[in-house]
Amino acid sequence: MEDESQILRSWAANARNWIQTIDNEEIPSRKIATNRAIIEAILRHQPATVLDLGCGEGWLTRELISRNIDATGADGTAALVEDARRKGPGKYLVRTYEEIIAGQPLEGEPFGAVAINFGLFGKESAEALLKALKERLAPGGLIFIQTLHPFGLLEQGKAYVSHWETDSWAGLKGEYCEPHQWYYRSIGDWVAMFNRLGLGLRELREPLDPESGKPVSLVLVVG
Repeated sequence: MEDESQILRSWAANARNWIQTIDNEEIPSRKIATNRAIIEAILRHQPATVLDLGCGEGWLTRELISRNIDATGADGTAALVEDARRKGPGKYLVRTYEEIIAGQPLEGEPFGAVAINFGLFGKESAEALLKALKERLAPGGLIFIQTLHPFGLLEQGKAYVSHWETDSWAGLKGEYCEPHQWYYRSIGDWVAMFNRLGLGLRELREPLDPESGKPVSLVLVVG
């Protein structure tokens, strides 16, 4: 399994930049489609409790709490969790994916749902994480995943095959440094991974840019 430490170093180095990016609403796709997409996906199923894994500065945790869902945020980057706690409300934990895979407990488990919003970067580690999260779900629990849509890479002229990318901070304002790798999956490889893990695909949605009509993300609901 690949080493997640480089990803954690990258996020730690760029935490302040990321907080500024989110606070200033500098990512257009979030405003036009993707924030709403993950919230609506979760609300369609009305889980009583949600673990917002890879919560960052906690925006999704707070949104869910405002809709009367008992949400807990968890992230491996301490500076982001500290910012989330300052902004409140909600419970926020510093927990890495490696710790979850290793079986470290999470306050509030088992959860009715886990949300991972643009937070799955690895190859083998993503599969190991999802396997571990199955054990943290209450009966009938679901995992909500939002990720980059394959269409974006196709527009860049890249082949439609699963592969590693390195431009994790490309296109963002601010003095970002130390880009980390992320593993791009075709839709078929997402489905194949879910099948290996015994996770049934309940929903697959493709939020669109309302002006261009092009997909901006992929929302997957499994359980």
